[in-house]
Amino acid sequence: MLGIPLPLIVIALVLAALLGAQLAGALEQSTTSRSHMSGASVDSLTGTGNNSTGLPVVTETTLGAEVQRLVDTGTIQPMTSFDAAQCLREQGVDESILIMDEIAWGGEEAPGWLLVHGPVDRETLRANGGVISATVVLPECGTGVHTDDPGQDRIWSGDVMIGSL
Repeated sequence: MLGIPLPLIVIALVLAALLGAQLAGALEQSTTSRSHMSGASVDSLTGTGNNSTGLPVVTETTLGAEVQRLVDTGTIQPMTSFDAAQCLREQGVDESILIMDEIAWGGEEAPGWLLVHGPVDRETLRANGGVISATVVLPECGTGVHTDDPGQDRIWSGDVMIGSL
């Protein structure tokens, strides 16, 4: 060969294999521990996860899937300590509430409420699908805490496309 002794080539290959195995193990360990560091467990690849208190963690990218899940299941959170109708009035929305759910918003997992509202009823929406409004607000919404600027209670507001069942 090119003047390099065969034992030196064998030692170099063994060292390269050991270094590769060590790097692969370190990469696997770092990605495994990273997934356990977050407080959310993913229910599915397209859906939202839940935080340690069981609230769905919702972001702008997963909001549509969460609204679709709520429309599909038809569950409604009882308004125990949150006046959703008053909150929407403060936000300048005169549509009726179809579905609401207590959520954790974004990476900070800020507590909030997801209010799904629109001009149609839930059964029509489930049957036909369509565009529906969604508003994410802080729990203080509707309590009169921010009477000077009720917009401070709004985290996100927009429209979501819903498919039919």
